[in-house]
Amino acid sequence: MTHHENSGESPEGKIGVDPAQYPADAWELLSPSMTEARRERLLRAANNRTGQIRLVVQDIHHPHNVSACLRSAEAFGVADVDVVCLKEKFRPSTVAKGVADWLRIHKFDSIDACVAHLRAKGYVLAAGYPDAKVSMFDLPVDRPVAVVFGNEHEGVAREWRDHIDIPFTIPMVGLVESLNISVSAAVTLNQLTRKARQELGDGRYLLPEAERNALLSAWACRQLRSWETQIENLRARRIP
Repeated sequence: MTHHENSGESPEGKIGVDPAQYPADAWELLSPSMTEARRERLLRAANNRTGQIRLVVQDIHHPHNVSACLRSAEAFGVADVDVVCLKEKFRPSTVAKGVADWLRIHKFDSIDACVAHLRAKGYVLAAGYPDAKVSMFDLPVDRPVAVVFGNEHEGVAREWRDHIDIPFTIPMVGLVESLNISVSAAVTLNQLTRKARQELGDGRYLLPEAERNALLSAWACRQLRSWETQIENLRARRIP
């Protein structure tokens, strides 16, 4: 059983960013050479990242749906995405690989391993089911929430049922009875991140400063092919 904890590496290539792989002072050293617009954009993104809400996906088949889910997570400030691969390989499109550079992606080859990881971090597990009684709008956010989505054809796997704390439904008033997985993920993450920030306040909602700084350093390095050499040179210049 393998758990690729935020490794940035997978059999399909480097997916996601692992701040632990990069020097803590990388942002301080590299950011002065960025344009002001670029620097401010990265700062704004890091300063709005949250660990209170996270996305869990399993066996998504179509690469464009992987891409859309990752884009939604990034757009709404979600720092972490958990990927469970039982039947399908994690096959993000080229676009998704670019988006993944801004996300901490954790890969698992079993549901139990993913659940254990989330439980250890204090997460409540929620998943969408058509027959659920709880509306997405009523999901509690007083504790960290991991939102689980299954693949396009089967939805959330039966094996998740015993682990889900809060089954919920996305209210719809039209004639359609379901939404595409990427749309479901987008509307749910939008609702939960907004609600959590309003109810918890920035102090509890946002990532701790140390994690935000680590993300900035990782992002700065991931944009450069020769970041190691550049950092060595910049450090050498600082030595009296």
